[in-house]
Amino acid sequence: MLQSASSFVPVQALNAQPGETVLDMSAAPGGKTTYIGQMMQNQGVLFANDLREDRCKALIANVHRLGLSNVVVTAMDGRKLKDMLPKLDRVLLDAPCSGSGIIARDPKIKVKRNVKEFTEHASLQRELLLTAIDMVDADTKTTGEGGVIVYSTCSMAVEEDEMVIDAILKARNVRVVPFDDVVSFGSEGFTSFRGKQFHPSLKHSRRFFPHVHNMDGFFVCKLQKFSNEIPQRVRKDRRPTEAVTHAWGEDKWKTEFMDTVMTDFPQEEGKLPPPEEKKVQPKISKKRRKLEKQQQQAEKAEEKVEPSKEKVEKSAGGKAATQKGKSFKKGKFQKKGGKAKGTAAAAKASAYSGKSGVFDSLDSGAEGATSMDTDSESSAATQPGAPARSIEGWVIFLTGLHEETQEDDVFEVAQEYGDVRNLHLNLDRRT
Repeated sequence: MLQSASSFVPVQALNAQPGETVLDMSAAPGGKTTYIGQMMQNQGVLFANDLREDRCKALIANVHRLGLSNVVVTAMDGRKLKDMLPKLDRVLLDAPCSGSGIIARDPKIKVKRNVKEFTEHASLQRELLLTAIDMVDADTKTTGEGGVIVYSTCSMAVEEDEMVIDAILKARNVRVVPFDDVVSFGSEGFTSFRGKQFHPSLKHSRRFFPHVHNMDGFFVCKLQKFSNEIPQRVRKDRRPTEAVTHAWGEDKWKTEFMDTVMTDFPQEEGKLPPPEEKKVQPKISKKRRKLEKQQQQAEKAEEKVEPSKEKVEKSAGGKAATQKGKSFKKGKFQKKGGKAKGTAAAAKASAYSGKSGVFDSLDSGAEGATSMDTDSESSAATQPGAPARSIEGWVIFLTGLHEETQEDDVFEVAQEYGDVRNLHLNLDRRT
């Protein structure tokens, strides 16, 4: 099994001793686990955990191959180990990361990763590291310095390295400790990056760069737990305020100043004015909003209906006129002394009803009028002053029709058998 030289640095920083209880939270395929077991000389207990069972097969094979007998292998989510294992002396967390430190060996990482993955990895790393710290006993006697946690990644991203440690220092009672006595090379960790300041103790962490140290990119930080208590985080007031608001508090107030402020209340000794009643506006429920909206829509609908009533009345009058025209067409519209004229006009209208484009022929000339008149020449002859085969004849015929009926009746008949626009046109010619 081949590994980069930087992969052994976390184990050297952990510095496990025989007889201790140690956990490797992300152990497969077993390179770091077997190294820790050799340092413990098969004394004590070494828990080796990995999330994936298929990777645990390689881990078990390497443990047996190297003759380790104090290793217990588990396949679980590292965040659930807190209530299942006893208090530990040391924990190694080689956290899952983006792998940006091994681009020299795997160039595909440059195009595989995106911003979302970096954010997700950082969140998972914080959860795993918090669990690791909670499992370590700060009062352990074997280390002589309290519980030890080593955090490492094969990533060069600040989001997965210094930013994770900086957040953990605020959430748990741990501190960053140097490990120069066992690892004498590497670059110091960042204490600031692009204007963001980190805890000053992060300079004790170590970064290993491929172009500087000729090995895979790696980040290693050693933490020491000094208290088992979890600090209570105080939420900061992030509301925008002026500087004078922070400087002027109750501890700075003067009694003389308060007396001058509270002299506006006309009150007797030992009595305070009754508090003013606050006017509470009733909350508008969703049901009430819905009813109001429906009422508004109904009002708008009524506004639209009112102007349409006139149209309905007109249309009603139009229907009556149409019925008049139909009755006239059938010869039922008759007056005293005008029975012959009504009958002749009805016959004329009946003759025109079977032909399309009657009034279109008025614009096309006398030829159309002649062709339309041939079948009804005898009936047209009964109409006085209505010569056939001419446009003027049609106009005079309509004039005679108008003498016996109302103007609306003429237009209704025209609407039924032809084009009203041509009718208007020929009436204009008549005038």
